[in-house]
Amino acid sequence: VILGAGFGGLNAALGLRNAPVDITVVDRRNYHLFQPLLYQVATAGISPAQIAMPIRRVLASQKNATVLMEKVEGVDTAARIVLTGSRRIPYDYLIIATGARHAYFGHDAWEANAPGLKTIGDATEIRARILTAFEKAEVTDDP
Repeated sequence: VILGAGFGGLNAALGLRNAPVDITVVDRRNYHLFQPLLYQVATAGISPAQIAMPIRRVLASQKNATVLMEKVEGVDTAARIVLTGSRRIPYDYLIIATGARHAYFGHDAWEANAPGLKTIGDATEIRARILTAFEKAEVTDDP
């Protein structure tokens, strides 16, 4: 079982394509997000669809891989089971590749002025803020 379908999780799955194992990839989303280009979405250079590819399409030719869209609630290491909201997924081997998230190092108030850029939602929110700022600048009386 591989938890996470970012770069690490997909690389692990693809690396096991010829291994004599059954792979289950679990991610809370059903698409892989190419995060290095999120800034392009935020600046309206490209659309979100250009950097989000269905995980099943990435692994379509891989016969030993199954993809589940689930939010992982926990892992019972003694029983070797991944727990989600709707199922229990047994495993022989577990790869945890859930990625990272931004942190404000104890200064959560900074988030309002320094939003993260890890998701399509983050990028489109930043894009909306930028475009709104330009629109407001068009009608301002202040030179």
